[in-house]
Amino acid sequence: MKFLDASWERNEHFSFFQSRKNPCFSVSFSVNLANVYAFKMQHGYRLTDCLYFAAMLAANRVNSFRQRIVDLRPVEFESIDAAFTYIPKGRTLHCNCVAKFDAKFSVFSSNISAARALADQNPTLCPEGGAAQSLIYFSCVPDIPILSATNPWGDPWVDSVPRFLFGKMDDSGNTTMAIEALHSFIDGVHLTEFYKLLTQITESPQQYFC
Repeated sequence: MKFLDASWERNEHFSFFQSRKNPCFSVSFSVNLANVYAFKMQHGYRLTDCLYFAAMLAANRVNSFRQRIVDLRPVEFESIDAAFTYIPKGRTLHCNCVAKFDAKFSVFSSNISAARALADQNPTLCPEGGAAQSLIYFSCVPDIPILSATNPWGDPWVDSVPRFLFGKMDDSGNTTMAIEALHSFIDGVHLTEFYKLLTQITESPQQYFC
């Protein structure tokens, strides 16, 4: 983690948006998962593992998606991990899990499985590492074709973690992804960079899910 000082290119933008009562913004867009779904069926993976991996791989490659606030100062993490909702076995309500990201899909998928197994034994909304800012929060609503989404937020000087939500996938493999984040770090240009990377990954999973 490195602190971003006054020489940071986005320093003025950060100060401008952080002075707002609500510096968050939300955007939704369509993602085609036909190739990812075919890859998942071929290898027997969980679709959510594939979704989280694709989004995390893209996010880790865009600097602004690794920028957060720590001790009231903007910082940039070298890498970020995944926090996700999960309904433990025998329960109807979700808990929260944390999985360390790895650019190798098999490793990341194993980390997700281990987090789920831990949650089956000890479900909680506050898992170890869940309070860190070096995360992205994931949720899925696989039965709802979402058009947009908003999430609960804390104080934006303390809570700076982006929220990613995936909706129902239609028969053509299209789903909607909603992103909510601090405008203090992320503009349309960064969203475009993320979207292009995500599209590349989902169109060619054999190349990236190695």
